[in-house]
Amino acid sequence: MARGAVYGAGAGAAVCLTVTALVLRDDAGADLLEAVAFLGLVAGAVSLLTGLFFWACCSGEVLRWRDLFRTSGPSEVIAVLAPCLVRVGVLLLVPVPVAAVLGRLAG
Repeated sequence: MARGAVYGAGAGAAVCLTVTALVLRDDAGADLLEAVAFLGLVAGAVSLLTGLFFWACCSGEVLRWRDLFRTSGPSEVIAVLAPCLVRVGVLLLVPVPVAAVLGRLAG
């Protein structure tokens, strides 16, 4: 979870730098930040909830990516995807407050 949060903070910084460098109009930057915040919130929540559901379905037994080619059934593939989806969900949810606050400040 901590690794996903750190990557998410880096993604938030990348979004802020991209918006300030590429957007020339004042209103377009605020609109872009609000759109990024909304899409990040939706995608992060869906990924996190799906990953937690998969984690609960595999009874706490999670596998690493290196075990993907040694799986023997669908339940083991879900055990590989569960931690990945949780990390991606946390990664997407961290920059959402940053983008939302910057969108409000810019608008």
